[in-house]
Amino acid sequence: MEYLWIIPFSPLIAFIILGLFGYKFFREPLAGIIAVGAVALSAVVSVIGFINVASTGEHHVLKLFTWMPLGDYEISVSILWDPLSALMTCVVTVISTFIFLFAVGYMRNEPSYPRFFAYLSLFVFFMLMLTLSDNLVQLFFGWEGVGLASYLLIGFYHHKNSAADAAFESFITNRVGDWLFLTGLILAFVTFGTLDYIDIFNQLPEVGYWTITIIALLLFGGAVGKSAQIGLHIWLPNAMEGPTPVSALIHAATMVAAGVYMVSRLMPIFSASDIALDTVLFVGVASAFIAATMGLVQNDIKRIIAYSTMSQLGYMFAAEGLGLFSEGMFHLASHAVFKALLFLAAGSVLIGIHHILNVQKMGQLRKYMPITAVTFLIGALALAGIPPFAGFFSKDPIIEGAYEISKLAWFFLWFGAALTAFYIFRLYFLAFENGDRLDPHIKEHVKESPWTMTVPLVVLATGAVFLGFFKDFFGNFLKPSLDPQHMTFLKEDVRIFVEEGLSRAHHVHMAEDAWHFMTHSLSSPLGLLLLFTAIGGIFFAWVMYQIRLISPSKVARDFKPLYLLLYNRWYFDFIYYAIFVYGYYRFSKILWWIGDKFIIDGIVDGTGKVSLATGGGVRLIQTGRISAYVMQMAVGIMIFLGIFLLFK
Repeated sequence: MEYLWIIPFSPLIAFIILGLFGYKFFREPLAGIIAVGAVALSAVVSVIGFINVASTGEHHVLKLFTWMPLGDYEISVSILWDPLSALMTCVVTVISTFIFLFAVGYMRNEPSYPRFFAYLSLFVFFMLMLTLSDNLVQLFFGWEGVGLASYLLIGFYHHKNSAADAAFESFITNRVGDWLFLTGLILAFVTFGTLDYIDIFNQLPEVGYWTITIIALLLFGGAVGKSAQIGLHIWLPNAMEGPTPVSALIHAATMVAAGVYMVSRLMPIFSASDIALDTVLFVGVASAFIAATMGLVQNDIKRIIAYSTMSQLGYMFAAEGLGLFSEGMFHLASHAVFKALLFLAAGSVLIGIHHILNVQKMGQLRKYMPITAVTFLIGALALAGIPPFAGFFSKDPIIEGAYEISKLAWFFLWFGAALTAFYIFRLYFLAFENGDRLDPHIKEHVKESPWTMTVPLVVLATGAVFLGFFKDFFGNFLKPSLDPQHMTFLKEDVRIFVEEGLSRAHHVHMAEDAWHFMTHSLSSPLGLLLLFTAIGGIFFAWVMYQIRLISPSKVARDFKPLYLLLYNRWYFDFIYYAIFVYGYYRFSKILWWIGDKFIIDGIVDGTGKVSLATGGGVRLIQTGRISAYVMQMAVGIMIFLGIFLLFK
């Protein structure tokens, strides 16, 4: 397994080459070819490693070098290769390869072409360092690195104020979550004396319940920020200011998936605290539902898909909160395929219509861009959970699992699934079907995208169709990493401790076989309800936006308060602005007036005024005339004698 070092360092080498020499030696399209080749090499090595670990199920740690000593503990840069990291690495590298290839055509004639691919390569490097880490420090290094790379890519068009502001907002919002994550990391080191995963896991039975709970909640706080869950989600829709391949990379293969992966990687810690699992479940359910409502009324094609990402991440966290860690990771992999497909198809649309984002100004694009339309439709069906597309096999088990644990959680996840089907097909009908609302001048030049963009669409669409049938394979594949009975790298008492924790909290047993799950789901009342829910969402989108039997504008007028609530994104941005922007500004002015103007300036200016006043008084006495001094002495002597005789 010594060859595994190629996986993270191949994109890093591409970043160094393009960053140092890109503008001079590697212009378009050579810069893109270098970046694609580097990440494709990582993908090939990842697949080879994946096949190897699939046949053995073993847990490998390849130590590359010692980073720094920390007392008796040494922080090393290592590669942890087990089923979980192998799956995540393949997701990152394979999806990124097709996004990079798409970007070669999408970024054509871009003056900052080498810089763009340098940033993309850096992004993938940091995500791979996070994914392959065997300790919390290396994970945090990659964690912060993807934050930096996302800042650079979201603000790629830095000459636009909106892009610069969005990059800044993303960076600052993530720092809140990262501060919680870092605090949890420090507490973990103080508690366990180590930051290596396996050493931490093997000490869990010896640590108090509340200590584990606090560590888990702090680490999850970092996941809430990185994966844009409710409370720290506001940066995600504004991140659409970056080029569309960046949006696809953030939403499908990197960054937002980091939080889900981290919780799964630290599953023994979270399983030891039912409070932590309940928190993960609550945040996931709330994010899945609220984000779905936000996507209903948006008109920006990329923002609609962005809210879909936030919602689907909520389903992944809900799965982990239910103890369905394998299902959560399978939905992550499935979602990565069809979400990359949806974003890249949206990017193909934007290239064709000169970057018009408003879906209300599109229509009938299926006539001009048939490949883009068909592939987007496949992605939409997968997202809606229609069988036999991938989303049905990855999302529906989570909703059915919630029914066994919490009917309230199930209701919001079920309702969110209905809204998901509605808003994604609202987008499809408005953009690709419905009336022709394109500007006549733009319509003259609309055509299908070049092969560098359509080939990734076709490949990803194929994955969205067939990936779900490998559900049972992935379930068995992940057992050595996520099933306590098969986690041989743990001590026997620790495996029992973790399994008891899952059983005590939320542990749902689901059918692994894809065919069995589909037949069972489509024959059970609950499964049929989910299917009819998805079909119903599509049907209502067709009625409102295709045949127009129901007027969307009339619905908006009749339910204006609700429409405004959703259109303004539940007013999260306004509240945060009032508290953390305008409120902070007003509070700073108060502190400035009290602290600076009143106290500091008062002391400094007051000292000067007292000195001037004192000097003015003394100046009246110091005249320089001898006769005046004699008179002052005489008056002083007379006063002194008077006091002496008075008190004698």
